[in-house]
Amino acid sequence: MEVFVYRKGSDEVEEGFTKEDLPALLADESNVVWVDLQGETPEKVQEAKDVLLNIFHFHHLTVEDCIETRNQPKVEAFPNYFYFIVHGIKPEETSSVNFATKELDGYLGKNFVVTFHVERFRSIKKVKNQIRANSFACQRGAAYLLHQILDQLIDLYMPVVDDFDNTINAIEDRIFVMKRGNTVILEEIMDVRRAVARLKRISSRQLDVLYRLSNGEFPQIPTNILPF
Repeated sequence: MEVFVYRKGSDEVEEGFTKEDLPALLADESNVVWVDLQGETPEKVQEAKDVLLNIFHFHHLTVEDCIETRNQPKVEAFPNYFYFIVHGIKPEETSSVNFATKELDGYLGKNFVVTFHVERFRSIKKVKNQIRANSFACQRGAAYLLHQILDQLIDLYMPVVDDFDNTINAIEDRIFVMKRGNTVILEEIMDVRRAVARLKRISSRQLDVLYRLSNGEFPQIPTNILPF
């Protein structure tokens, strides 16, 4: 578990807090608190469940979804927070014939962001490095901090989409010069088709999540942050 805290009026983001520090940090609504929970080991999963249930008091069904994997992108509203699931790219496994994703779960409240993931995310690491160097994202509040996290995650989709485009164009060029049918190229087409179908399925649900976040549905996102 990593905890990042921005205190109003400060120029830096503080780290190194424990779960015992969280109640007091959250009680001061001028603080912006980001709690990043990892689930790489059973011990870390148990720690995450303890924090989610006993410190933040999130709904137990969302905590169950959070700990589990292979869920589709979604967002659920509660009185003082909302819960979301989005999918990031697995760069080491994704290609033009295999679209592989990993799950990022999270919560946004008035002055906090909570993220949970079993696998490492380049987007999460990048935002951590950004706020260590410059507290600007935290100065604008928890909702803007969440925007930064999601923005970095979505940016990593673009090279994958470009790779699909290049592969499809290459297959088309090969088909045009073929003199007779070829089972190898048919298998390639089927592989690309399956990968594109999964990309379409995930991205369409993810687009719905992002649309709802940007459409003023959730009071945890201030009006001035909606354009982002």
